[in-house]
Amino acid sequence: MKGSPTLQTILKDGITLSDVMKNLKEREKKFRGGMTWYERGQKIRELFPAIYDAEMEKAEMNLSGYAKLPGSPEPHFIGDPVRWRENPYDYDEYTYQLNRMDHWRTMAEAYSFTKDERYAKKLVEEFYTWIEECPSQPLYDENGELAVDSFDGCKCNQGIWRSLEVGIRMYRTWPNVIHHLLDSGYIDEKFLKTYLLSGYRHCEILYKVTPILWPNADHNHYLMENNGLLYFACMFPEIREAEVWKAHAIREMERSIRAQVTTDGGQIEGCASYHNGAAYWFVLPMLLARKYGFTLSEGYGERLKKMARYATYATRPCGGNSCWGDSHTISSTLTAGAFCHYLAFGDANYMNIALCYYTPQDLLNAAAAHIWEVEDLESLHRCIADAGRQRRQPDLALVSWQHELKQTFFRTGWDNDALSVMFACRTPVKNLHEHIDPAGFEFTAYGRNLLGDPSIYTYKNDENRQKAKSAHWHNCLTLNHENPWEYFSSWAYGSQEEGDILQAKQTDRLLYAIAYHMNYKPTIHKRAVAILDGRLLLVLDYLGDVAEGTSVQINFHMDSPRAVADSRSSFAESLSAKGANIAVYGDTRLKPYLVPAKISVIDYAWHDTMIARFEGEHLEAGDHAFLTVCVPLHEEERPVAVTDIGSNVASKEQIEYTFTCAGVHYKLIMRGKSLEVESSAI
Repeated sequence: MKGSPTLQTILKDGITLSDVMKNLKEREKKFRGGMTWYERGQKIRELFPAIYDAEMEKAEMNLSGYAKLPGSPEPHFIGDPVRWRENPYDYDEYTYQLNRMDHWRTMAEAYSFTKDERYAKKLVEEFYTWIEECPSQPLYDENGELAVDSFDGCKCNQGIWRSLEVGIRMYRTWPNVIHHLLDSGYIDEKFLKTYLLSGYRHCEILYKVTPILWPNADHNHYLMENNGLLYFACMFPEIREAEVWKAHAIREMERSIRAQVTTDGGQIEGCASYHNGAAYWFVLPMLLARKYGFTLSEGYGERLKKMARYATYATRPCGGNSCWGDSHTISSTLTAGAFCHYLAFGDANYMNIALCYYTPQDLLNAAAAHIWEVEDLESLHRCIADAGRQRRQPDLALVSWQHELKQTFFRTGWDNDALSVMFACRTPVKNLHEHIDPAGFEFTAYGRNLLGDPSIYTYKNDENRQKAKSAHWHNCLTLNHENPWEYFSSWAYGSQEEGDILQAKQTDRLLYAIAYHMNYKPTIHKRAVAILDGRLLLVLDYLGDVAEGTSVQINFHMDSPRAVADSRSSFAESLSAKGANIAVYGDTRLKPYLVPAKISVIDYAWHDTMIARFEGEHLEAGDHAFLTVCVPLHEEERPVAVTDIGSNVASKEQIEYTFTCAGVHYKLIMRGKSLEVESSAI
């Protein structure tokens, strides 16, 4: 629709605003099953008092004009009235997330918990202020063409009407304003009219613009945008285009799950946090289908079921996600994926598994975000209580090769002290949530992350973002101190060459994976990462067709603020005061240097770490191979020396690596796509 919508143009013929209000109240009453929202709030308070307490604490903070937003380590005063266009930290994410209005949802829920009109009154006042101060830019340009660029990023209106925020408002916050306040007296016909007209403009953007932004349906933004369109269309069937929008959103969510969830169950971006976030975004249409009486395909549900399995593999034995790309270890974890699986299928199996690696409080925190969407609160309460008593390790293989994602996970067991590796060679990258880390890995053992990934820390386009995304802060090999491909900005890379996982396998003595990539073309980098005899981590690197004078750097990002290094013995060791540590041994051609770095475990917070960078200078032209042996150490355990590390390139298809440890001589043979080990006592 060109021009400003009116009630006459957006409602079906013969439908009045009074009809919409009457129908809406009847539908909402039916969905509640005879229970008022206040009664439901009391049930939540009774069964889940920790959720109630946490939500009310946030609501009181929001009522006083404070919110926790990106860029600020502490709750920030957002204004009273809210300063919607404020960007005090020069960080786009601040404005984006402020205009998602998550604090509205919290205050709406607080009203249902308490019937305290302060929450409803403040929310409605802010609603009218936002409508007045933040009108949408025109949908069409002066030539009558869709102004697509105006809804992509911060190009117009400070990003307030970026299509992602448009979608999030329509599925996450604005519907909950209606659900919780409909019977409060604050949702009158004036409010409903304003809500419908603005919601209609939101949906025009979601229906017309977002398919142009995401033609391949292969990005997590598209899920939230279509969920917003679907939710509004379901809530208001009186809108002329409601059925068209609903059919479009269902079709695009079906297309998205085929485009974004692999046959192995991984979300296409390869980032565990986004995978677990996407689990809910794919679950929401199933919840809406039950509520509003439509169906999704059988294949949709089958792919969704596999997502919980991937989330399990991406969970470290010590808890937390494998921190690949823009992931974090303590947000959007298996607890979120397991709870979403329960929401969709009523199956508590993955909640039982999650409690092997997380606390019951972690699971409750995951449930808190969606507790009002749970149909049977008593059943959920029993399931969480039972999960605490019936926690069980996964009945899954120890190796998972995610072929389409070019990732592999392997571990010595499912217990908390197990050794585990996440190894990937995602090049070319799928999208810019991925980092510059071809053939990189992370390693945990004995209840701690020992060789880690820096994670996001920030999306802000600054030096911190560049360091966190560069190969130099990952467990990667670099040549001539250069990234494998060029970093332009937070959301822009240079071109990349091909790479992939060649093998992932378990043998009697080895758990291993082999990868290659061509980003230092014409040099080929081939890397095997292996756990030997459930005790040692081996990193085997082969470089083919190296140019004369090339230097090589092999990085080991130790999750410890302190470390020591010895150039004579080519040795480095982390010195964490908290639990396990790791000793790293290279051959004598490689000299270790310690480089201060950081690792983030949650948005906008990080801690000091140390990179052991093993460097070799002035390589001769030809082929080279390097072996690095990593020894994880229990708390206060001293390392057993690894000596006589060497390598021999018999041919491009066969490389031999040798070392001695604890009176045993080892020989490893990397032949094509396979790895073998021989050993003998000295």
